[in-house]
Amino acid sequence: MTKSRILGSVAIAALIGAMALTPVASRASTPSSPAEQAATAELNRNILAANAAAEARSKVLEAQYQEQIRQQASQHEEQKRQWEQQQQQYLAQLKGNEANRDP
Repeated sequence: MTKSRILGSVAIAALIGAMALTPVASRASTPSSPAEQAATAELNRNILAANAAAEARSKVLEAQYQEQIRQQASQHEEQKRQWEQQQQQYLAQLKGNEANRDP
């Protein structure tokens, strides 16, 4: 009796499993309607256009960032050059003042 119950349960489980898989298989093999295909194609075009626009914006922002870095480096070098020049002038002034003090 127990053996027949187990076999009956296995048969029912197999039947339920087969019924559950049937709709998935039939859905996968059903071709899309022309309207669905057109909507999918339009969606794909929109996604591609959005991705292209985002890529273009990204490139513009990267170029702006690189230009800003270049300008800042140039400004830094100019400020460094000016500071060094002022240091030399200050040291020269100190030496001149010392020379004027010592007769």
